[in-house]
Amino acid sequence: MGAGLVGAAGLPASAAAGDTTPPSAPGALWHCPLPAAPGSGLGIGVSLCWGAATDDVGVTAYDVQVKQDGVFTAIRTTTGPGSIVSGLTLGQSYTFRVVAKDAAGNAGPPSNELTASAGYLSGMPPSSPPPSPSPIDRTPPTRPEGPEPYAAYVNGAAGLTWTKSTDDVAVTGYTVYAWIDGAFTPVTAQLSSSGDRVVGVVYNLTPGRDYLFYVVAKDAAGNLSAPSDLVRQRAMVEPPVASPSPGTDTTPPGTPTGMATVTGMDIPGGIFLAWYTVSDDSGIPPRYDLFRRTDHGYAYEGENGTPRDIVTGLEGGKPYTFQVVARDTAGNLSNPSAPYTAIAQPGGTSSPSPSVSPSQSASSGSGCRVTYAATTWDGGFTTTVTITNTGTAIVDGWKLAFSFPLASQRLTNGWSAVWTQTGTAVTAENYAWNKTLKPGQSLYLGFNGTYTGENPKPAAFTLNGTTCS
Repeated sequence: MGAGLVGAAGLPASAAAGDTTPPSAPGALWHCPLPAAPGSGLGIGVSLCWGAATDDVGVTAYDVQVKQDGVFTAIRTTTGPGSIVSGLTLGQSYTFRVVAKDAAGNAGPPSNELTASAGYLSGMPPSSPPPSPSPIDRTPPTRPEGPEPYAAYVNGAAGLTWTKSTDDVAVTGYTVYAWIDGAFTPVTAQLSSSGDRVVGVVYNLTPGRDYLFYVVAKDAAGNLSAPSDLVRQRAMVEPPVASPSPGTDTTPPGTPTGMATVTGMDIPGGIFLAWYTVSDDSGIPPRYDLFRRTDHGYAYEGENGTPRDIVTGLEGGKPYTFQVVARDTAGNLSNPSAPYTAIAQPGGTSSPSPSVSPSQSASSGSGCRVTYAATTWDGGFTTTVTITNTGTAIVDGWKLAFSFPLASQRLTNGWSAVWTQTGTAVTAENYAWNKTLKPGQSLYLGFNGTYTGENPKPAAFTLNGTTCS
């Protein structure tokens, strides 16, 4: 993009004291010819006009924004309802919107979005705005319901079907996502419809492999629906094999059922989930993959060797919906469990996605206290660990260490820390989002484990080398 997209002028330094009311959205944004002499050479770009916004004190500026890599960025600031954006590429389309601001720096809602192609800027009399501009569409489509497998008799193809979404204007399409190599990825699907159902067929998959899918609807304004439930489908092997090769496991595990919240454990901003154990024809207990529904997709909460998981880093008091899938050693997937919605315990706040930051620092004034609370059942246990900074200095990066008394005690997976076990020695290191521990502050983390015989508590704990009480 050319020089015309660089640097927007700032707002005035003065602000109206006590003004917290933002301006209204600007009126209709449209592409207007320039009011300049015919033949004026102003380069390549787009000229924009819009209706004036209103404010309880007064509008002082308008930010002209352009969408770049899916994000709107301010490229011009003007005081009047019009602007020239130059330095663009001839014939390329750009999407703009405008935001009004007042003297206190309050920003109002954006105008409608306008997509226009850059051309030669030459003066012509300005045209009039549309007589009755359409309101901005901010209503998303309904989520696709009732996703089911659909037979597609093409080698490496997987078919799905779901109930059509509805929208206040019109649904313009659907995006299908597939769980591939540990992440959900948008995939190309051939779509067709019959009655109130949509059929989507995804090609070029690995024949005989199980996949998880979900679907999101979209409208012309770019609004996205909530995601459909998860659905499992196996990519077609065509022509079909008469019988599996000896020793080839193609039977999926049973479908997990009975998901429920486990009570009695204090987990601020967390949810303790458990479900019924399922079996597999191999005789080896399957693993479990837990997924949490988000606004427009699913977050992977991790793998578990036992039918339970503790999810942390949530917003206390907010509902969250989960589905779990069993997976055997051959990679066969079960059908997803029925969706289950639970409320996060009070006291937690949303946390950013963790990224490992292994730095630790011990300082004077250090002190710590660790509590270790294990819930034990036959062959397994879940432990909540609370670390409290009892010193007078901030801990900026931490590493908790302890040893299991018995070699038969094994860590399987953990949360809110990077957990490792070597022999009987166990360590938990901070993520970037929870590396700081202020004086008097506590952190809540934990893990799942297995044992045989007895499950005694570790005798001692250290934090950055300091022995904790």
